[in-house]
Amino acid sequence: MKPVGRPVAYLYLVLTMVLWSAALVIARGIHETAPPFALTFWRWVGATIVLLPFALPRLRSEFPATLKSFCQVFGICAFMVVATTLSIVAVSYTTAINATVINATQPAVTAVVALALLAERLSWTQVLGIVSAFAGILVMVFQANLGALLQLSISSGDLIMFAAVCFWSCYAVALHRDIGLPSLPVLLFLISASGIIVGLPFYVMESLAGRTFVASIQNITAAVYLSLAATLIAIYLWSSAIRSVGANRAAVFLNLIPVFGAALAVGFLGERLFAYHLVGAGLIVTGIFLAVRPLRALPGET
Repeated sequence: MKPVGRPVAYLYLVLTMVLWSAALVIARGIHETAPPFALTFWRWVGATIVLLPFALPRLRSEFPATLKSFCQVFGICAFMVVATTLSIVAVSYTTAINATVINATQPAVTAVVALALLAERLSWTQVLGIVSAFAGILVMVFQANLGALLQLSISSGDLIMFAAVCFWSCYAVALHRDIGLPSLPVLLFLISASGIIVGLPFYVMESLAGRTFVASIQNITAAVYLSLAATLIAIYLWSSAIRSVGANRAAVFLNLIPVFGAALAVGFLGERLFAYHLVGAGLIVTGIFLAVRPLRALPGET
């Protein structure tokens, strides 16, 4: 995959956060009639169908030729599939506030994984940026109320969301390594096909347990959005950006999800905008600015 320029990569990351913010809101809103494994299964089916005519002509020439390269590519596919599936499952069992706070640990987790696998260290400015962005998350979701923060409880959904964060981090770091990956259409096709294979048994078990997907216009529209916008477009943008700016810098942009989530709630649900929203958003944007400052080159960057 050919990296894009840094300004384009940062634009890609912002657009990705908009798409994923909407996806989490949608998944949470329909979780009672569209159970998580069914929703993710049909998400991957839709993505695979759309990608097939683009990936098929390249698949034979770009399919991993050796066992080692196959294992590396399959590992990247598995990280993405598990991460996206767990994030959808998590919002069925935890609150939006908890999910947002746990998702904000992504930059720190990614930094640990990058240090372990790539020896990629953070500068002090990047550390300050991560702390600032995390503080902005706390201000927004707890409405600058320390008492609400202290009352935060941990549920099974929270643990699932943290597991999703860990797999996201592994995907981001693995993608930044130069291991001769196929082109993005082929990689996305392999990810989507892996999602069908991995998700089918869980979809069947979920259906047998009595949780079935209601084929309403609302749920089908949601599945189409997840397939096209939150999967094909968002993962394409995310993957392109990571190859250019590195896993650490890309992960900090995930803190924009609650910012865009709040904006969507104000714009489409009629919710009110408060001062703590602005303070939190300011801290997050400041943190991202500090984290992406090009103080030094990262491994594999140009």
